Amino acid sequence: MDKQQHQSDITAKVLYGARWSAMLRVTGQMVSWLSTIIVVRFIRPEDYGLNAMLEAPLELLMLLSTFGLDLALVRWKTIEQEELRSVFGSLLIINGLLFLVYFFGGSLMAAYFDEPRLESLAQVLAFVFILAPFRVIPNALLDRNLKFKLRALAEFIANISAAVATLVLAILGWGVWALVSGVLINRILLAIILMVLQPWFIMPSLNFPAVRAMMVFGGVLSLGGAVVLVTDKLATLIAGPVLGAELLGIFAVTFQFALLPLAKIMPVINPIIFPAFSKFQDQPGVATYYLSKSLGIVSLALFPVMIGLACIAQEFVATVLGNKWAAVALPLALLSTVMPFRMTTSFLRPVLASMGRADLSLKSAVFALIILLPLILVGAHYGVMGLVMAMVVTELIVVFLTIGMSKAVLHTSFTGIALSLRPAIAASTVMAACLMGAKIALGDAFGSSANLITLLIEISFGALVYFLTLRIFYGKLLDDTIRLFLGRNGGLAHLPNES
Repeated sequence: MDKQQHQSDITAKVLYGARWSAMLRVTGQMVSWLSTIIVVRFIRPEDYGLNAMLEAPLELLMLLSTFGLDLALVRWKTIEQEELRSVFGSLLIINGLLFLVYFFGGSLMAAYFDEPRLESLAQVLAFVFILAPFRVIPNALLDRNLKFKLRALAEFIANISAAVATLVLAILGWGVWALVSGVLINRILLAIILMVLQPWFIMPSLNFPAVRAMMVFGGVLSLGGAVVLVTDKLATLIAGPVLGAELLGIFAVTFQFALLPLAKIMPVINPIIFPAFSKFQDQPGVATYYLSKSLGIVSLALFPVMIGLACIAQEFVATVLGNKWAAVALPLALLSTVMPFRMTTSFLRPVLASMGRADLSLKSAVFALIILLPLILVGAHYGVMGLVMAMVVTELIVVFLTIGMSKAVLHTSFTGIALSLRPAIAASTVMAACLMGAKIALGDAFGSSANLITLLIEISFGALVYFLTLRIFYGKLLDDTIRLFLGRNGGLAHLPNES
């Protein structure tokens, strides 16, 4: 009974923090999303291509900047003061070295992509590594204590400020420098705000033996994240020199908007998944129960957005992005249709790691890289559509491999995952069929002319069909989900008995 009560207390704390975190992060992501859409209208494809060239090595090095020590701090059952000091010291050294690598590596990037402008951009952007330790440690301490609300508040303020700054600078004609400045502003504000909300500063130590075990565990997670990032940036790294800045910009915007629902919602969920499931790392039955429930709820929110974007891609691009981005429409529609598979994979990997099987999460990422690499090498010669098809095939294969591997840790199966996703799949399918049917039947009156009113009508019609389908066929699930987000203890709060 005490164990059951302890589980209930943890669940209540997670749900309380998760609701606040979701509210703040979703609001912040909506503002950021709106800002991104507006910024695109003031940024040339060439500038986005330059930004994509900068991001590929930057994001890879940023994963190495934590070396997984933040996740190790979250998962470790007890943390001594000396261990925390040693983690801080390790992060200072790691990020100091990465700063030098990126700063002086700017000339290599400029030579590789044949873009001299990259050198000065990289030298400015390198300062994000100096700031990294001052956000990694307080973030880990907040997650460890399930203080999701405070972390989300810090990120909310920093993200909104950076989004507004980027938008203003883009309107003023700063081009790619507006995007670079936004990243720097975000990291500087985040470090300052976290220092206020979670006072933590300690003297660093270089006692590496004290954190050896953490570095081994974190290193595996860091390697897995690095593989995922390399996989995402593979198209840029391989096809960049072949396509050139303009076509690469087209692909970068296609991938950015196809990934946008995940990119905006998963950052709301991921900071909760790892610390929450870590609390049940010795109880696979309980973890499986929560995986099924949480995956089903997340899919209810994300599937209709991703499938809906595929249905209205042409109107969305023409109305929101402008005619200069017309080439984005078809690849965006195609890539958006496989994003639900990517969502499932992205959800499972941190769950596997939190259960102590970081190796399985790494294997899933490695498989994706192995599958995508030859496809990208071929697809690069067929332009943007070749790259998109390579990613579509990869996502379809990897999701099934990841589900299969999860059986080693959780009491799950292909059927169990499918049942969790069934309401979202069914309602999204009905929505897509009705939306496409209406567009065909009504022709010019519904979607053939690209304007804001038409786009809003399509979005409203699709949302209404989706909601009514859920209400009619999955009414109890819809009610439980609404109660959960309102803090009235939906079905997720009812604990199973651990077998």
